Amino acid sequence: MEKETLYRYVACQASPEEETAVLTWLDADPAHESELAEVQRQHDLVAMSAPVINELYAKDRTFRLGRALRRWCAAAAAAVLLAFGGYNFHVARDFSQRGEQLLTVSVPYGQRVNLTLQDGTSVWLNAGTTFRYPALFTGRERRVEIDGEARFEVAHDARHPFIVETYACDVEVLGTKFNIMAEERNGLFATALFEGRVAVTNRIVPGERLMLEPDEVVTLEGEHLCRAMIGSDEEYMWTNGIIGLTGQTFAELMHRFEKTFGVTIRIEREPSIRIGQGKIRQSVGIDNALEVLRRFGDFEYVKDEQSNTITIR
Repeated sequence: MEKETLYRYVACQASPEEETAVLTWLDADPAHESELAEVQRQHDLVAMSAPVINELYAKDRTFRLGRALRRWCAAAAAAVLLAFGGYNFHVARDFSQRGEQLLTVSVPYGQRVNLTLQDGTSVWLNAGTTFRYPALFTGRERRVEIDGEARFEVAHDARHPFIVETYACDVEVLGTKFNIMAEERNGLFATALFEGRVAVTNRIVPGERLMLEPDEVVTLEGEHLCRAMIGSDEEYMWTNGIIGLTGQTFAELMHRFEKTFGVTIRIEREPSIRIGQGKIRQSVGIDNALEVLRRFGDFEYVKDEQSNTITIR
């Protein structure tokens, strides 16, 4: 069975003829169900498949999907939710200007999510990130959109370049590992390259473009791109639940603490801190993390449990 047909099937976008072909294929060999379940996991459409199937079923109760398909989708949905370890994130559907159906994943503060896209690309999404991507990569480009922070391991496909679109820049790759942070509301953009090569194109200043080599990082300074070497990899260990302290200002750390621990932090007085090297694990909790910082700076804090707000004084 062609993978594109299976992807359309799990997204409930297949034609009646394709639906029948898939059901026949499933009946032919019990091992096919495992293959289809793997497609479902990679495609990451289970969160939206069940409601779509219900909608289709309600429109045409004579359709041959039947009870078996509905039971399979419910079981697959439960399996994938368990695979995500109970993560609570929002998935929505819309359409791009190119006419593609897009999924939107919004990750709440205090959580992070790992996705595997249809082409095999692995994406880690940090807390507070919104990620938009097509259910199927069908055009010449594999284009996704992000507002927040993500780490990519892009599946190599020279004929179909992978492009990450942000408010400030487009990052184009063929197959590589990199971290991208783009927060339009805070005017922040940075891309750090670990393996391969990427081209960063400035959307604010037309014609400005940089090619990055491994261990280089590009940031947006004002409206222009600025290249530098990666100073420490601690900043990019958030996928493992680690917050790097090295080279961070107090305000930058509080911004990361807000996202990582899912709290609101108000700074009435910003202390001066000096940290040579260090990191904090998310698992220690916000109180222990702040106590660690108090060793490097003179400040007090008050926590309001009801509003989940911390005030720095």
